[in-house]
Amino acid sequence: MKISKTKIQKFLAALLLLILMLPVVSEAAFEQISVGARPAGLGGAYTALSDDVYSVYYNPAGLALIPRTELTTQYSQLYMGLWDNSALAYSFVGIAQPIKFAKDFGTVGLSWLQFNSSNLYKENTMALSYGKNFRIGGKPLLDLGINLKSLSLGYGEHEYTYDALTDDGVTWSSSQGGGTKRADSLFEKYGFDKSAFTIDFGARYSIFRNYRLGLMVSNITEPNIALDPSVDAKLSRAINLGIAHTGPNYNLGFDFMTKQFNKLTDSRIAVAGEQYFPFGLGIRASLVTGTRNLFNFSCGFGYRTDVLQLDYAIEYPLTGIKSTLGSHRVSLIVRFGPVMRFEAPGTELQEKLSETERKLKSANVEIEKLRKDLDELLKKPSAVIPKPPEKPSAPAVAAPAKPEADDVRSQYNKDYSDYRKQAEKMKFADRIGKIKSIVDAYHGKTDVSEAEREYKILLEEQGTQTKMYKGSMIYYRKMTLGGIDNKTKVDLLRRIITKYEPYDIELKEAKEELEKLK
Repeated sequence: MKISKTKIQKFLAALLLLILMLPVVSEAAFEQISVGARPAGLGGAYTALSDDVYSVYYNPAGLALIPRTELTTQYSQLYMGLWDNSALAYSFVGIAQPIKFAKDFGTVGLSWLQFNSSNLYKENTMALSYGKNFRIGGKPLLDLGINLKSLSLGYGEHEYTYDALTDDGVTWSSSQGGGTKRADSLFEKYGFDKSAFTIDFGARYSIFRNYRLGLMVSNITEPNIALDPSVDAKLSRAINLGIAHTGPNYNLGFDFMTKQFNKLTDSRIAVAGEQYFPFGLGIRASLVTGTRNLFNFSCGFGYRTDVLQLDYAIEYPLTGIKSTLGSHRVSLIVRFGPVMRFEAPGTELQEKLSETERKLKSANVEIEKLRKDLDELLKKPSAVIPKPPEKPSAPAVAAPAKPEADDVRSQYNKDYSDYRKQAEKMKFADRIGKIKSIVDAYHGKTDVSEAEREYKILLEEQGTQTKMYKGSMIYYRKMTLGGIDNKTKVDLLRRIITKYEPYDIELKEAKEELEKLK
C-alpha cells in the first residue's frame, strides 16, 4: 500500500517530537520552563526573588511571607510559528493561603501545571507546597519551603502510536492490507501513561539589607519516568542558586541552574531586572545563556494593584530554534482576604513594620481593657454640688456702714438669694456663669465669701471634669492606635462630647476629630 509523501512528513515530524520527549535519550520530560509571565520576563531568575504565588514552582520558601491569599492562572503558547504548526502550550493554576492566627504558621500552596502538544503528548504536575519564615536574632531572615509533587505523563493514542511500524518500515495496518491497527509494542505492554512522585526543597536567606540568597533543589528523589520500569530513566535532580537585590521600586536577580543526566552536565545562567513606576506599571527584561547552545532574551510588562496583577512576557530564542515568533505568556494574579503579614523580610522598612505589628498586636490585647475603662469613665456620675446655704452668713463686725454700703449689701443678698433658689435647676455652665457674675459685681464692695465658696466649688468640679475629659481622649487615642473602625470612633467621640459639654470646658480636640470623620 502506497503512503503519501505528506503523510510520511507528518509521521516523521511527530516521531521526531516523540523522540525528543522520550526521557531515555534526552530527559526532555518535565523540563524546567518559565511559569508565570512576570518570572518569564525575568528569564526564570526567580529563586531568590520569588515573593508571590509562583513560589510554588520556583522556590516554595518564597511562600513564607506572602501577605494574603493569592490565586493565579496562566496560559503560555510556546514557539509560535513553527513550520509544522505544532501547538505547544503550558497552562498553570495556583493558589497560596497564609495560615496565621495567634501565631504565624506559614503558607500553604496548591498548583497544577500542564504541558500539552496537541494530541501527541502531555504532562501534568500537581504540587502541594508549604513555606515558613524563621527568625534569627529576632529578625525574619530565613525562609524554608517544600513541595510534594505528583507527576504524570501521557502519549496520545493516534495513528503514530496506535498503528506501530513493522520491521519493514510500514504501519501494521498497511502490512495487513488495511486491517486492525496495533499499538507500538512499548505502549501495548506498558500503556500510554506514567506516574511518579517526588519532592522539592527551597530556602531563602537575607544576607544584607535588601539582599537575599535563594536555593531550590528539585526532584530530590529522582523518580523513574520511563514507561518500561526496567529502563533506568530517572528525572534528574536540579539545583538552582540565586541572589537578588530588592530596591524600593526595582528588583535585580541572578540565577544559576545545574543538573546532570546521561553523565552530562546541563547548566543555565539568567540575569534579570525589573522596574516599577508609581502608577503600578512594571517593565522587566533578562538574558539567559547555558549549555546546549542556549541563548534567550526575555522581556515583559505588567500592571499591579493591591488586588490584581496582570503580566505579559515574550521569550525569544537567539540561537537554536529558528523561524519562530517566540513564546508568549499572559498571567493573572488575584489577591484577596485580610492582610496577615508584611512582605520583604530583612529590609529596614520590614523591620519597622514588624515592630509596628508587634505594637499593634499588644494594643489589640489592651484595647478591650481600654474600652471598658473608658466606658466606666463616661458612665461615672458627676459629683453632687452642695446646695447653697439658706442665708448668707453675717458679715464680720466692723465699723458702722455708710448708707450706700447698706444698699450694696442688700442688693448682693437679693442677687445671691435669687441665685440660690434657681441653682439646682440651672445648667452647670449657666450656674457657674451666674455665680461668677455675682462675685465680680460685688467683690471689694461687700462681703461675698459665700458666693466665692460656691464659685470655688463649681470651679473645682469643672477642673475635675476637664481632667476626666482629657483622660477620655487619651483612652480614645490609644484605642485608635489599636485599630478601631470609624463607626466606633464616631460613637466614642459623640459620647465624650455629650458627657463633658455641659461643664463649659474646651472640647476643641474632640469636636475637630469628629468633624474629620463625618
